[in-house]
Amino acid sequence: MSERDAVERTAIEACLAGGRRLRVAFETGDTTVERFEHDVKSSADRESESAMLDVVTDRFPTHELDAEESGHHGGSADWRWVIDPLDGTNNFESGLPSFAAAVAVERAGTTELGVAYVPVADDLYVARRSDGVRYNGRPLATNEPDEGGSRAAVPEATVMSVVGHDVKLHEERAAVSRVLNEGVEDACKRRLESWSPTVHWGLLARGALDGALCYRPDEEEQLFGELLAGEAGLVIERGEEWYVAGRTPELAGSLADIAAGAVDPGTTADAGAEPSEG
Repeated sequence: MSERDAVERTAIEACLAGGRRLRVAFETGDTTVERFEHDVKSSADRESESAMLDVVTDRFPTHELDAEESGHHGGSADWRWVIDPLDGTNNFESGLPSFAAAVAVERAGTTELGVAYVPVADDLYVARRSDGVRYNGRPLATNEPDEGGSRAAVPEATVMSVVGHDVKLHEERAAVSRVLNEGVEDACKRRLESWSPTVHWGLLARGALDGALCYRPDEEEQLFGELLAGEAGLVIERGEEWYVAGRTPELAGSLADIAAGAVDPGTTADAGAEPSEG
């Protein structure tokens, strides 16, 4: 077994271990919770993270880790694990089944692997650089971008929006976020505000959603999402503080113009970075 295969197997086992802890806690309601103005902390986060870390550190004790609850764990290898033990804590504690345990794994600064397990739906997503996306063990068909004849035409599109935790803490950034929201809602059929991005990245890769617009997204979900989008064949554009993905060039371009216009008023996406594959 190659090292990358071993990392993938371990990442899957870690997400399943964390996700199963989450499912039990969700079904029993046996958690303690702290609610803040802009965040929620649940004991389920810590329990899931503990289970995930046990799996990873047992197999790869020299790998570097960044975990949402316990922070940075140093290592000597060139592998880094970014662990999100409960993506969707607000949903979890509100009784909504949209949450996941997820990891992204980098090697020498390049994201090589992303895994997310959605325990209530029993959905498992695995994205591996240059190898595509698997959903519950089956390869997903790669998106074939086109300019028309698709549900992803801009006025018919359902687009998820993602903002990082720091956005709501700064009025100027919160104001930009409101402009972004209005832009998507004016252009598209529906804007889905994501409180569990790894779940919705999976739906986007499967074709259930049409696009994504991210503003200052958090690393623990975004590394996974960008790898998934690239491996799924979505059309991608990005700026310094924003990232968009769409099932067609038309949709991705429209979202990029909305993002560039809100984040950098007076510019368009054409003035920014060239579209990329992930």
